[in-house]
Amino acid sequence: MTLKNRKEILARLIEIPDKGKRAFWSREMMFLKKLEGRYSLDFLKVLTFPKKYDSLAYLVSDALKETMDRKWKNFNYKVDFSKYDTYTIGQKIGKDYAPNEDKPKNTKDLFK
Repeated sequence: MTLKNRKEILARLIEIPDKGKRAFWSREMMFLKKLEGRYSLDFLKVLTFPKKYDSLAYLVSDALKETMDRKWKNFNYKVDFSKYDTYTIGQKIGKDYAPNEDKPKNTKDLFK
């Protein structure tokens, strides 16, 4: 994964400060690599939260580990269609509904 893609992931998840960027990028890249070891890159590309955090340390910490694991399970969930019955719908029976154009559109037309 290129540096540009990693920066895009970071920009989507956290607030980027105006000052002190060198220390910020080194620290956040370290946290991102920890997340890459735990989850897949495809998952991190689509991961979203309702707000932007100050640091990825929140996502690495135990406080949001449960939330991240739940999102990871939802991302990897595959439906087992063998559990469900399949139905085949045959030929159509009856006429289609045709709306009546003579119906009044408002109360003024109703009392004419």
